[in-house]
Amino acid sequence: MKILFNTYTMAFQHPGGGEVVILKLKDYLERRGHEVKLFDKWSDKVTDYDIVHEFSLLEWEVWKDYKDLGLPLVLTPTAWPRNDLKSLLKNRLKNIYEKHNLTKFLKYPDVITPTTSLEKDRLRKLYRIPQSHFNIVPNGVDLPVANKGENTFTAKYGLSDYLLYVGSIAENKNLLGAIEVANRSGNKLIVIGDVKVGHEDYFNKCKNLQSENIHFIGRLQEGEELLTDAYRAAKCLLVLSDFETCSLVAMEAGAVGTPVLLTKYGGTKEVFKNYVNYVDPLDLDSVLNELNNLKSGDDLRQFILANYTWNVIAEKLENIYKKLIK
Repeated sequence: MKILFNTYTMAFQHPGGGEVVILKLKDYLERRGHEVKLFDKWSDKVTDYDIVHEFSLLEWEVWKDYKDLGLPLVLTPTAWPRNDLKSLLKNRLKNIYEKHNLTKFLKYPDVITPTTSLEKDRLRKLYRIPQSHFNIVPNGVDLPVANKGENTFTAKYGLSDYLLYVGSIAENKNLLGAIEVANRSGNKLIVIGDVKVGHEDYFNKCKNLQSENIHFIGRLQEGEELLTDAYRAAKCLLVLSDFETCSLVAMEAGAVGTPVLLTKYGGTKEVFKNYVNYVDPLDLDSVLNELNNLKSGDDLRQFILANYTWNVIAEKLENIYKKLIK
């Protein structure tokens, strides 16, 4: 198959988990013998491809153009929309008075692939999408590189048995909460990631709470040995976000056997079952309590590697494509 991947224009200006998903799926679909191209509007002709896969709920007016050209369209939304009464009513009014809005354009994708059934249900309720249009495709992980003995992260930074934060520094990720947990518990906290554009003031607040226990490392490339060993050397990974659809960093930590303390909001319980500690990210007393009752990292590792490797996820997506181009 010839597959065209597309996402919103500014996506790779500050790459995060969503961009990792795109590149990993490209890699593993290519390993399965398919041609996958990241859409270049200056040189690519859409009709040269068998199928288009769009990653994002932004820049949605182009979806109609794909369908006018007769191409099957798959959409990965990566969204956790509000579905309270106010949001539902607002969306209904937009449908009535606006010719161009997301709800109307969501009729064009042939298949929508949220990462969890909870994400699916929120999208379906808010945008009134038929159940038949959905097929759940979770995120995945690489098989981790074997432990070579000496931990490269510990050797470079002289740090081990710490709490770990990995991801963009943005208000919704609640790094301030992770810093307070570290300071109150006396644990070191390693922060791997850089500030997201527009969240510089929040980053400064985090830096103002920095103590000798808090170490800002900066961004490390996903998949490199130094990041994998940072996971391995950690006491646990903290993911205290407002919500997570399907946390990539929790999967990456779990794949090497590191315990995970994870927000209960979003689709996390559906993905990680009973293998991590779930917390209310705003209830730091409960976070501190769970820190003393961490679940087995080895059990988590076995669960992740049995269910969420990228090759398994790519095969699931491959089967969706095949049904659409018959």
